[in-house]
Amino acid sequence: MNKIVEKKRDLSFDIAKGIGMLAVILGHMSLPARLSGFIFSFHMPLFFLINGYFFKEKDSWVCIRKKARSLILPYVCTCILVILSSVFWNIIKGADLNTVTADIKMWTLASLYGSGTITHFLKWNFHIIGAIWFLLAMFWADVIFNFLLKTKHKYILGFILAAIGYFTTDLIWLPASFQAGLTSILFIEIGYFIKQKNLFEKCINNIWVLIAAAILWGNSIINGGQLYMVRNFYGDGIFDILGAIGATFIILKFSRFLAKTVKPLAGLLAKYGKDSLIVLCFHLVELNTFPWYIISNNLGYISATIIIFCMKVLWSVWCVFVVKYIPVLNVIFNKHPKEKL
Repeated sequence: MNKIVEKKRDLSFDIAKGIGMLAVILGHMSLPARLSGFIFSFHMPLFFLINGYFFKEKDSWVCIRKKARSLILPYVCTCILVILSSVFWNIIKGADLNTVTADIKMWTLASLYGSGTITHFLKWNFHIIGAIWFLLAMFWADVIFNFLLKTKHKYILGFILAAIGYFTTDLIWLPASFQAGLTSILFIEIGYFIKQKNLFEKCINNIWVLIAAAILWGNSIINGGQLYMVRNFYGDGIFDILGAIGATFIILKFSRFLAKTVKPLAGLLAKYGKDSLIVLCFHLVELNTFPWYIISNNLGYISATIIIFCMKVLWSVWCVFVVKYIPVLNVIFNKHPKEKL
């Protein structure tokens, strides 16, 4: 039965997620503004749009339970791994007990606050937890959107909640990336609408649609203010959103092309995309704690960037392999067969 389901799976979505994860890793490095703008124009919206495309309505409590298991549990585990990794590297560097204790406190508070960028809540300031803000935001967006699907005006209500998340950003930044989750509902409902109207299959081979998508994406890259979903910043407003939608169409079209013509590369990217949760979480561990400065301080910019990027990718691939052989981590980071697409 599983083999039949696997044959029907459209690998272009997994390939697109694989491309997205490589962009996430590269985007967290020190890059020229243009390249950074290119990456931030699409990499996070792509995941929310694909999530919305495959979203299925569930009973409210079932949805909360499943999303807590698939998103919150990996978040908690990753935070613990960050703390342990921080202790390990501090010991390697010969840090004293006070430094080790201070870092444990810092990462614990960062984990509880759960912000990817903004670190103030009322009068308190916290360290950012980093890339896994995505898991918290996705949890809120999925749970709330599942509830909205039970209403008559799901798209209107989703837009209103997204607007609330956006416009309250500069007034107060709530813990657990809640406002980022609210604004992310917009991309989830767009992905859901595309699936309901079968727009992807209708438009993916339409040259005029692809040209329009390319124009919108290009405009976002050239004129956009870098689309920071992590803190609800859209420098070019609606054009950043349209650019992200256009980018997703282009990347999915390219992914389908790879699936048909360059099958070995497509297979590797699809595998990387299917394991994107593991890749993201263990990327966060190295991003927050590994002493990459040892390499960057001793090599030229271009050489250091290429070497560090390759090492980060190899690290994530190794983690995907190892996690499946550690029962506890396998349970936490790999979906139950019934939960797979």
